[in-house]
Order: sequence, then structure tokens, then C-alpha cells
Amino acid sequence: MPRYTVHVRGEWLAVPCQDAQLTVGWLGREAVRRYIKNKPDNGGFTSVDDAHFLVRRCKGLGLLDNEDQLEVALEDNEFVEVVIEGDAMSPDFIPSQPEGVYLYSKYREPEKYIELDGDSLTTEVLVNLGKGHYKIKLTLTAEKRVQKSREVIDSIIKEKTDQRMRLGLTCMELQVNLVRSHSSGVGKPLSPERCRMLLALRINVLAKGYSGISLETLKQVIEMFNASCLPYVPEKGTVGASGDLAPLSHLALGLIGEGKMWSPKSGWADAKYVLEAHGLKPVILKPKEGLALINGTQMITSLGCEAVERASAIARQADIVAALTLEVLKGTTKAF
Repeated sequence: MPRYTVHVRGEWLAVPCQDAQLTVGWLGREAVRRYIKNKPDNGGFTSVDDAHFLVRRCKGLGLLDNEDQLEVALEDNEFVEVVIEGDAMSPDFIPSQPEGVYLYSKYREPEKYIELDGDSLTTEVLVNLGKGHYKIKLTLTAEKRVQKSREVIDSIIKEKTDQRMRLGLTCMELQVNLVRSHSSGVGKPLSPERCRMLLALRINVLAKGYSGISLETLKQVIEMFNASCLPYVPEKGTVGASGDLAPLSHLALGLIGEGKMWSPKSGWADAKYVLEAHGLKPVILKPKEGLALINGTQMITSLGCEAVERASAIARQADIVAALTLEVLKGTTKAF
């Protein structure tokens, strides 16, 4: 059965459709009906018939004709926005196409994989991961290191020698609140390329086997990377010195199904809906995993890697330009 995720006045609604030959107009009315049903004051409407609206895709913001059949106009699990006549754009609605990354409308899912072991990732490969050229998988050695590290955490939890340490590790509410409380960044979101770099570098660090994260959770994070499910990470809010806590917390917030998330398929939407549309489940944090996800300097490191690669490219281009200029002017090499 086809299903669509519809955004109405700040609310995301999952609308199943038993007949794909129904129209876009039906989808809009059904979404408004569900919106009214969920509001104590009926959302300011006396009935669905009072609502006049337009329907558009979240991805690309293209307007849809209300008379078009759903099977022709939309794909299964597509995200759409219902704009009520007279309303301004919903204040929490973020355009699906991040500024300056129009090429992502031509995104193609990569077929090749890069194996990460925590030690051999180069700046060139990281930048290519950011561009979406590769998916990620772990080496067998990295998996064993991660499992061994997790066994240390599990052994501490089983022992009752230090109750305060056990409480700090095992309190699940503490792990989630750690992520929520540090998600305090501001500004526009990172571009998909930079967010992919950030996520890839974080996966690489966790693959070293020092953080105590479980292999199950790390593989969930890798699945999200491979599906290009990218959390909303603000550009500002870190000094990159003793840890990029704010941006990494925003990264982790999306991974646990909270906050906003972007994918080429959905555009911007609530993280839980984006993950669901890709057949993925939010991470359920185990003991110590909140800290494992947010403690690091991958934001400033990933941006530094990008700067190194761009500087190297500029240096190579400068050499080529100088050589060609000398050739065209019939210059002499004696001066060099």
C-alpha cells in the first residue's frame, strides 16, 4: 500500500493510500482532515471543505496539480507539503534543497564501498565520501576492536565496585539528555557534502575501538550514512578545541530519530520519518553510547581535511597555469 508523508502547518502526517489512482487533491484533503482531527480547536477550521490549499513536493518544492493521480505524480514514501491558502510558509519548514548544493538533485546512490579500519582514511578519500562517491563498511579487524572495547563497558556494568560509575553508564535517560542538552548550535545547516564528511569521519573514529560503542549501534550509523540520511547540523556553535560537542550532538540527535534530517529522497523532514522512509530505525542508545557519539573533534577535522584538499588542488592548478603560460609566451627555462 503506498504511503506519503505530508507536512501541514508544522505537523508531519503519515497518510496511507489504498488506491494509487486517487488524486493529489484527495491526498491534500486527507492530510488536512488528519491535521484537524489532531487539533483541539480543529486547527481553526469548521470542516475540511473550508481549507483551500496547494500541494507541492518537499524535494525541489515543485507544485502539483490536484487533479493528477498519485501513481503518476508521486513515488511511494514521497514527502509533500500542503500549503493552506492565506498561510505563510510554515516557520519550521526548511527547503529540501540546501543552499549552494543544487547538484544533489542529481544524486545517484553509489555502488562502490570503502572499508574503514580507523587508521588508514586519507583526506582525499574523506572528501570523496563527502561527495557521495562511496558507501562505507568496516574491516573485520575494526569490528573485532569495537566488540572488544564494548566488552570492557559491559564488564564494568556487571561489576558493582563503583555504583556512581555504573549509574553514569547505565542511565538511559542520561545518555539521551546528554545528546539533547548539547544540541545548541545555531545557523544554517551544513551542506550535505560536509555533513557526510562529518558522519564518515565520526564512523572512522568509532571504528578505532576506543569509545565503547557497540558494533550493533555503529552498523546502524553506517546504514544511515549509506542511505544519505543526514541530520541537521548547524554551521555555528563550536570552537573545535576540547571537542565539537554541539555539532556532534546535533549529528547524534538525528541518529536517535529526533530533530531534522535530510536525504535526497525526502528533503528536510523530521528525522524519524526520514529514517522510516528508508526502512531504518532510530538508534536506541546503550550504556555510555551518548558520550561515545558526541565526544570528539570531527567537525573541525573534517573541514580541515576539505581545506587541505582544496589547497592542494589550487597548488596543482597554479603549477599547470604557470607552465602553460610560459609555453604560450615562448619563455625560457633558464630563469628557473
